Amino acid sequence: MLDNEFLRSLSARAAALFPAAEAARHKIEQEMYALLQGTLGKLNVVTREEFAAQQRVLEKATLQISLLEQKLTELEQRKH
Repeated sequence: MLDNEFLRSLSARAAALFPAAEAARHKIEQEMYALLQGTLGKLNVVTREEFAAQQRVLEKATLQISLLEQKLTELEQRKH
């Protein structure tokens, strides 16, 4: 899912943009973190690792399909 450290960093940066007292800044940072986490969680975002793993699975499946298509072509040619 999402990297919590990234969300904390992004929340802290966004909160730093507001010239407020330290206590208010901390509250804003927490609220921004919660807002970002909730919003990004709804986007079906995946990590690079998850994407790379799915890409490898897709490449393997594509190769298997290609090999099966070749075998099918060979079998069809033998039939004729």
